Amino acid sequence: MYKQRLLKVRNFLKKNKFDAFLITSLSNVRYLSGFTGDDCRLLLTLKENIFIGDFRYKLQAEKQVKDLFSIEIAQGSVFKLIKELAFKIHLKAVCFEEKYLSVFEYGKLKECVGRQSKLIGQNGIIEAQRQIKSTEELELIRTAVNITKKSLRSLEPFIKPGVSEIFLKHKLDSLQKEYGAQGPAFEIIVASGKNSAMPHAKATEKLICKNEPIIIDTGCVFKGYCSDLTRTFFLGKIMRYKKYYKLVAAAQDKAIKMVKPLVKIEKVAMAARQIYEQQGLNKYFGHALGHGVGLAVHEAPGICKNNPLRLRKDMVFTIEPGFYLPDWGGIRIEDMVRVTEKGCEIL
Repeated sequence: MYKQRLLKVRNFLKKNKFDAFLITSLSNVRYLSGFTGDDCRLLLTLKENIFIGDFRYKLQAEKQVKDLFSIEIAQGSVFKLIKELAFKIHLKAVCFEEKYLSVFEYGKLKECVGRQSKLIGQNGIIEAQRQIKSTEELELIRTAVNITKKSLRSLEPFIKPGVSEIFLKHKLDSLQKEYGAQGPAFEIIVASGKNSAMPHAKATEKLICKNEPIIIDTGCVFKGYCSDLTRTFFLGKIMRYKKYYKLVAAAQDKAIKMVKPLVKIEKVAMAARQIYEQQGLNKYFGHALGHGVGLAVHEAPGICKNNPLRLRKDMVFTIEPGFYLPDWGGIRIEDMVRVTEKGCEIL
């Protein structure tokens, strides 16, 4: 699995006449090597795979990556080590992940290798590979989704007037861990009443009340892979709520029916937005329709109206239309889907 992924990177280097690729995104490090620790880098050349870390991760690297990577442990500055490697291997053109290198780090890198090596920023190269999930990845994602679904069902008896948003957040986190999650994929959102009009509200001590919506957006990590689901609950009278909920559900349903190989992503996003436009309510849905999910909870592809990329089999992403009314609250329904040979599977 890792050999095939590394081969694709090497083909990219050959095609673009680069000598090496410096990988600094931890998600991409894991995708290419299987290493699950922190604070490390990969230097991939036309002939070598080099893992760069420090003493804290030496033993872990020897267990997880030694079959495919030579291991280099920095004794001081990691940039000094990269400079030594660039000189030793005679690297003239080194590309790096510009999205995952700070201005400070770029300055240090250029200071160390800039005179002997040309630095070329790249974006989305490994992420493009990651969009298509393998059979093994899909199984891990399904497990993560099932943990989250089971946890939400178990949480339902606790969703009642008088309990706080923060209590529900901690309870849900505990349930996910009880059912096998390593931890949350992101900070769990529990937003009730007017708080739910903020798509990424933080849970507070506010108590749940009757006759108001409660948005719960949660996900977990299982063996490195993420889930992301949102459900909207309501306690009490629901007449106004029903109208808007049906709108959001219809938008999600229309978008899901559009999902199949070769369809442009922008068409999927616009299918949902047309439901809002038909009722003159598009101003109440201001975020993207969804995003890819895998090693990161937010990754490519972005499901939005300006993405011309065509869907491909085994892409996994969310479909999450919402409706947010400032003086009242919000509604969001989020499900993860996989592109199949002829349509999609709702995970």
